[in-house]
Order: sequence, then C-alpha cells, then structure tokens
Amino acid sequence: MKSSISREELLAHAYDTAEKYGLASLSVRGLATECDVSVGTIYNYFSSKTELTTATAELFFKRAFFEEFCHPSNGERYLDYCVRMFESMVKTLEHFRIHWLKGADSLPAAEKAAAHLREEKSFSHIRDGLITIFENDSTIRPDRPECLSAEAVSEFTLRNVLAELRSEKPDCSVLFAMLDKALYEE
Repeated sequence: MKSSISREELLAHAYDTAEKYGLASLSVRGLATECDVSVGTIYNYFSSKTELTTATAELFFKRAFFEEFCHPSNGERYLDYCVRMFESMVKTLEHFRIHWLKGADSLPAAEKAAAHLREEKSFSHIRDGLITIFENDSTIRPDRPECLSAEAVSEFTLRNVLAELRSEKPDCSVLFAMLDKALYEE
C-alpha cells in the first residue's frame, strides 16, 4: 500500500471512475482499492461517500465551465459570450447526463441534495462572471432603460438559459434575439 496520496490524486481517480461508469459507481472502498491506499486514507480527505461524490461532480463542472468561461475572449460582447456559454452548456450537460448519471437513481437522497447545493454555487459563479462581462462590454447601449442593469440582465439571462437546458430541445434563440435588440444599437 502507498503511504501517502493527495486529495487531488484521489479526486482524479474518482473523476476517471465517474467518467467511465457514472457517479453511482463511486465508493470509498473501490477508490481505496484503485489507489492502493486504506479506506481510512480516503476518509482523511472526504468525511463521507456523499462528500466524495459531490466533490467529484464539482470537479466535472469546474473543468467544464470554470476553466473555459473564466476567460472570455478579449473584447467579446456579452451576447456573443452568452451564445458560446449556452452552446457549451448544452454539450457539457448532455455528456454529464449520458456518462455521469448512469445509475443515478440509486444515489442516496443526501448525495443528490449535496450535489444540488454545489451546483447552485456554480451557477452563482457563472452569474457573477456574466455581470463582469456585461460591465466590460463597451458596445452595450449606454441609453438603455434603467431596468436593464448588469445584475438584472445577467440574472435574467442565466435563469432563462438554465430553464432551456432543462427542456427537451434547448433553444435560446428568442432570448438572444431579445438581448440583441435591447442591449445593442441597430
């Protein structure tokens, strides 16, 4: 058995397992065996299987969204960023549903609830990023109505994008046409 392993190494192994077999396949004992460490070593880093599962799901979304979307293209317009974000989210969530949610019905309610809380943190981070991009978009009309503040538009955009992502055939073309008309000069 190995004498030491880092939390990041454990998460990398858990990530690979979830990618191949789904989140429901994760287990503390299985991860310990795969990493050639004791079960106690896993519990030194993750207090429960729920924590391991949610940390692994969080890593998926961090890699999928944060790393790509924390770096908008130089001079990218708010609308263009939103279109790119939506297209990426559609692909990412499709991959997550197909590969990571295999057998998810068998996940305990506590794990689902913990994952949902981490998901909310991710969405808050995305909203804050949208606000920053909006505030830095010099092509947005300065004479827009007061109700179209960076915060209000970003919250509206994210809520609608998330609603569309939950639909059978996600399509934000109406939202994007409205943003274009409301925010930019003709």
